[in-house]
Amino acid sequence: MKISNCNIKGIFVCLVFMLASVECVDKLDVQDPNRLSPVSFWKTAADAESGLVAVYSSLPTIPLFGRIGVALLLIHRSDEVDPFPQINVNDAGTFNATPELGRLNEPWGEGYKMVAAANQVLANVPNVEMDAARKDQILGEAYFLRSFIYFYLVNQWGNIPLVVDEVTGGVEEIFMPNSTPDQVYQSMIADLVQAQAKLPQTWPSDQVGRATWGAATAMLGKTYLYTKQYAQAATEFKKVIDSGLYDLTADYADNFSEETTNNIESLFEVQYDGNTTGGWGGTGGNVWRGQAWEADIAPRTFSSQQSVSVNPWVFDLFMEQQTTSGEIDPRAYATMSWDYPGAMMYQMSFQDAFQGDNLTRIWVRKYLNFENETSLSPGEWAGDTNNWRLIRFADVLLMYAEALNESGSDQDALAALNRVRARSDMPAYEGLDQGSLQQAIRDERVRELAIEGYRYWDLLRWGIAAQRFKENPELRTNSNGVFVENKHEYLPLPRQDVDANPNLNQNPGY
Repeated sequence: MKISNCNIKGIFVCLVFMLASVECVDKLDVQDPNRLSPVSFWKTAADAESGLVAVYSSLPTIPLFGRIGVALLLIHRSDEVDPFPQINVNDAGTFNATPELGRLNEPWGEGYKMVAAANQVLANVPNVEMDAARKDQILGEAYFLRSFIYFYLVNQWGNIPLVVDEVTGGVEEIFMPNSTPDQVYQSMIADLVQAQAKLPQTWPSDQVGRATWGAATAMLGKTYLYTKQYAQAATEFKKVIDSGLYDLTADYADNFSEETTNNIESLFEVQYDGNTTGGWGGTGGNVWRGQAWEADIAPRTFSSQQSVSVNPWVFDLFMEQQTTSGEIDPRAYATMSWDYPGAMMYQMSFQDAFQGDNLTRIWVRKYLNFENETSLSPGEWAGDTNNWRLIRFADVLLMYAEALNESGSDQDALAALNRVRARSDMPAYEGLDQGSLQQAIRDERVRELAIEGYRYWDLLRWGIAAQRFKENPELRTNSNGVFVENKHEYLPLPRQDVDANPNLNQNPGY
């Protein structure tokens, strides 16, 4: 968070550990005079602000959206890319993840730490004597953040525990059973309605990065869309569109550059601070809070990781259509790197950068910081502050088009789709029936949003993930990974949690 540029981004980062620890270590007779407790902590407005910082602080950590939660568990699992095998790193994307995989424990644990911190804010801040308007905003931010992380958890793991109360009693309170996705979504909807009512439309410039009314409204619409409540989804997306607060950037590539973060198209993004003096891990100390996932999508030649190549069907989709002036869709150049005249890879020409079959492969371009020499410079894992855009206006327009089309309103849907295309000088669609418009919207989501972490969840919510991978084994040529239906739709729950919690059942197939 860029809140006074030193608030959310680190000054209270250790608070997360102290607050989250209260969730798990009570009913012990030993008194630690250095440990904060709910009784001694939640007294002042400053306590309320610091407690909220603890919720935000999980977002840019290595386990969540600093690295693992973005590339390894989202981008790698999509059909857009083909991960190379790397044991204990790329296993989720090559469909070899097991319940023992450490790369699952980290985002799962950090995600629930974020839930615990949000639950404490929501339980205790109402009792703090402070400015009523600011109190309401704090609660709105906590509702938004809790719903956001649950959206992530439920789409990654499916039947997850739903914890919405502060844990204050014995250890039995943390042994929660599985909840159904529908139960989680209903809780999220309730949270987002609260957040929408409490959050401001904008913040002062020194508070950029905080959750806003627009972010809450877009997430509410997205939650309705994922639960196939299309009319309600369209209503919420239209509120965002009609607000006039957001627009498409003139240059598509500005959505993936370190110099153009928090622009007019961004509704919510993870704020990185590039603290190169930090270390590996989640909240609780001086940890990296930068864009460490670049190394997981950059070409192997420029990374310490095995990474991925782009599947040829994505390239072919871009090449199917030309701009109104007969050129290649400009989004192709911002999304992929391939052997075309003048192509670069970081500070090298494409021809000099690659040899053999690597020269004929298609590589990721989006979100790579080409001013550097490799994916790990200038800092080891956390030197770049190219924020991950979690919600942007183009996605809102495409989700709005989808919600309208699925509920039978094709003309407004067509207009929203064409607005996205017009930014890139792509010709407008005309006269599409519902089925053709559905496919056009799905294709446009790839052209507009590829390598941004949306695709796998799109396949999952459309009910075609298993079909897509089973009918196209070439999507995993680099690893020969095989998607098993009724298993790989969701990740396995971490073994340590299933073994420790007698009420928690493992996902099917694991």
